[in-house]
Amino acid sequence: MKKFALFAAPLFASSLVAAPMAMADTNSGIYSGVGVGSAQVHDADVNSFSDGNLSGDRITDNNDTAQSAFVGYKFNDWFSTEINYADLGDIDYGTDQGNGRYQTKAYSLSAIGELPLFYGVSGYARVGAAYWKANAQEGPASNQYGTDPVYGLGLKYQFETVPVFARAEYTRYDMDSDYKIDAAMASVGVQF
Repeated sequence: MKKFALFAAPLFASSLVAAPMAMADTNSGIYSGVGVGSAQVHDADVNSFSDGNLSGDRITDNNDTAQSAFVGYKFNDWFSTEINYADLGDIDYGTDQGNGRYQTKAYSLSAIGELPLFYGVSGYARVGAAYWKANAQEGPASNQYGTDPVYGLGLKYQFETVPVFARAEYTRYDMDSDYKIDAAMASVGVQF
């Protein structure tokens, strides 16, 4: 009997959670999710980005794994807003003064326009602003931070029978004229 209770309790609890989700409306409401992908820095001039006190700067490793978590509100089939946290990984650089690394994170607020295409697939575009911070880990560069534009394009698939969706997205964090990061992400989410 004890083994049955240990087996049945988690099953019963999961059914209590899953039952309301199966009946959720996916046309509007709160949603959340997580993503993983790749981030790559473009147009990087570490000297200018780091207040112009370095010489002989070069990027030695311009890509890393990126991760994100997001919460949003879908107003209808065409429009939603989203708050997003993105860990854009580490970018390695070298200068005449030594080697170092920037660890970059961004917090963004975006408006998302969505266009339903066919059978649960929709295309979308995002535009918004991101507060970002590039922490100098090792090396001679200094910490940098600011608020700049973020924009992107993606595809979304909304499953029919459960309020779960999957997305593939390309996003640009336009941090500075001397430091831009592109992120290609795959994510999954749940509509509440």
